[in-house]
Amino acid sequence: MVEQIIQEIEEKGWCHRTNVIGPTELAEINQFFEHRRNEFEPAKVGKGENLQRAENIRGDFTFWIDPHEPPATFKHLVHFLTELREALNGYFFLGLKDFECHLAYYPPGTFYTKHSDRHGLESSRVLSFIFYLHDEWNENDGGELVLYDKDDSILEIIRPIPGSFICFLSDKFPHEVKPSKRERRSFTGWMHRKILY
Repeated sequence: MVEQIIQEIEEKGWCHRTNVIGPTELAEINQFFEHRRNEFEPAKVGKGENLQRAENIRGDFTFWIDPHEPPATFKHLVHFLTELREALNGYFFLGLKDFECHLAYYPPGTFYTKHSDRHGLESSRVLSFIFYLHDEWNENDGGELVLYDKDDSILEIIRPIPGSFICFLSDKFPHEVKPSKRERRSFTGWMHRKILY
């Protein structure tokens, strides 16, 4: 699967794969969600003194995970990401040194307006990634990820299918999360050109 991801990134700069996480693993992850729900914090926007909660921009809640000491439930995903990082470095010479990740859930009716994952030259983010973790999702449940191209035109609308995986070059694709009608869960993060931990 890693080879297929690399091929798609080379061809178009992003990749979408389904059935990356199986039903048993999804069930275990969702049990973790329920056990740790009270530890999730409202996601914020801005930096430093300007960091604030702005539900008109994003309405998700997050729980950060240390990829160097992940809970047992997430060791498989962290291993997958480590393997992918090494393969990307070997093929593209990206110099990826580390990655950060968090769990996120969007309560019904919440969203994340269009934004970029890489802000200016000081950002070390190179690759963004998302795993969808809810155990089911219907076509009319919303919560789609919308990718835009450099001309601000819609490139792709991706339904958050349970167990699927998306990654894209952080500086190439502005994106947004459409409002969802049910709780939308993900494991999200970024691969960096610097050591984070």
